[in-house]
Amino acid sequence: MKDFWKNLPASARWVSFALHLALWGLIGFLIVPAMGTGGFWWTDETRHAMGGVFILDLVRDMPLADPVGYAFQYFAQYPALALNWYLPGFYAAEAIFYAVFGISEAAAHWTVVMFCVVAGSALFDWTRRTWGATAALIATALFLSVPDWNFWARSVMLEAPAIAMLILAIWSFELYLDKPTFARAVLAGLTIAAALLVKQTVALMLPAIFAYGLWTPRRSAMLRWQAAPAYFFVFLAIAISAVHAIKFGGLGLAATVGDSRTGLGLSAGRFSLERWLLYPSLLVQIWGWPSLIMSGIGALWPSKDNEPRLPMLYAWVACWYLVMTLVLGAPGNASRYTLYVLPALAVFAARPIFLLRERPRIKGVFIVLLVIAIGFNVWRSMKQPVPYVNGYREAAEFISQQHTKSPMLFAGKHDGSFIFHLRRLDNKRNDVVLRGEKVLVSMAVHKYFGMESHVNSLDEIRALIKRYGVEFIVIEQPDIVRLKEFGMLFDLMQQPDFEKIKVLPVTSGGGAAAPDRIEIYRYRDYLPMDDATIVIPLPHMNREIRFKRH
Repeated sequence: MKDFWKNLPASARWVSFALHLALWGLIGFLIVPAMGTGGFWWTDETRHAMGGVFILDLVRDMPLADPVGYAFQYFAQYPALALNWYLPGFYAAEAIFYAVFGISEAAAHWTVVMFCVVAGSALFDWTRRTWGATAALIATALFLSVPDWNFWARSVMLEAPAIAMLILAIWSFELYLDKPTFARAVLAGLTIAAALLVKQTVALMLPAIFAYGLWTPRRSAMLRWQAAPAYFFVFLAIAISAVHAIKFGGLGLAATVGDSRTGLGLSAGRFSLERWLLYPSLLVQIWGWPSLIMSGIGALWPSKDNEPRLPMLYAWVACWYLVMTLVLGAPGNASRYTLYVLPALAVFAARPIFLLRERPRIKGVFIVLLVIAIGFNVWRSMKQPVPYVNGYREAAEFISQQHTKSPMLFAGKHDGSFIFHLRRLDNKRNDVVLRGEKVLVSMAVHKYFGMESHVNSLDEIRALIKRYGVEFIVIEQPDIVRLKEFGMLFDLMQQPDFEKIKVLPVTSGGGAAAPDRIEIYRYRDYLPMDDATIVIPLPHMNREIRFKRH
């Protein structure tokens, strides 16, 4: 990379920098204004936002004697983590933003924006080195303007960071192939390892990188001794991911890779025609017919020039289609997984600009068509509703103002939003939240993964509240999770020993699922139970957490 920039004339360096700035400006134009729309809308958003808070607290506390035990105790206090489902790569980056800018929704969103910038710059630079700056600029802009990409990039979700790290992994691998030195092998290994630790779906694309390495005439670089550190870091990341999946993520692994969704009728059979047509049909919806035709032309155009990176595009598309169809073929999340192939399709669409460089008129037609496609995507992205749910910040602030020393019970879908904002206000980390989905009933993400009730009557719920010394109960109304136990809790709140002390409105938009209001109750017969041991059953992990406040 350093040698490449040294060999560029000063004017070319300035032009390249200006093009990077243009792409960053496009990212800012499409994503940043949406950040002020409202609060977290998707329950996974709060898990990802809290993941960074956990890493920040972990680094500050440094529990070297028992980090796993620390994580379970932390979950008992702030039960809005998903460390058993997701890897910590994104959370580590997010923790840095929290450390610098403070814990906030904005800091979480800016972390995602940073990854979008990485995606744009890495894709542009990788594409430019073979197909030129014009094709690279148009390809990258075409990818960054896709409405579905911007939909998820505007949320604190892992798709944009994972795809950004996948592109960066390919970019760093290319640097090593160009010049197989020890330092570049270290860079490639660390980058690929970091990508693997952002989200497990990146591992499904790893065969494409390996296949490209074997396909290219530079394959001998993979057998040099200098490649040793790259293999070490990659295998280490794979080992960490495997241990995480086996030890903590068994349910998620079975639900994703196994056939549980197929058995429940949520996914077509692995080798059915319906399943193998799922992603092509989604490409038509997400990428669009015009862009798909342009990508097809670019993919089918015979190569007559020096295009060393072209095999990577074919490996990328083939690996994505085969692996995603076989492993992640459920319609529910398939639209998100379609995003992983869009960078390759964007480069294919812009490739004719390079191939037609000696036929300026036809080349100009391609440029105009692609610019129109980019403009249409930008318009659609700007018109796209931004989902949000508001009201939980205010609920957390109200509870914080009560200065209670007792645990509080929250029952509702958006428990993570309440917990995030409560932790944001709890600098001393004294608050404890009992999550209804864990202490009243055990439910892991979806009802079809299985549920186990822990209460059978109003008296049992009252006994639980009394046993743990709960003073405040926070409930969503109406109950959009539709759990019997939540209904029982609401009925209990109508008894004389509970008083309604606050009702806060919940506002939402963009199709986000949300209740109408948040109701806060106080237990009139509350007695502090400072010595109480809180027991949180985790039947999906065959264990329980026992937590006692210090």
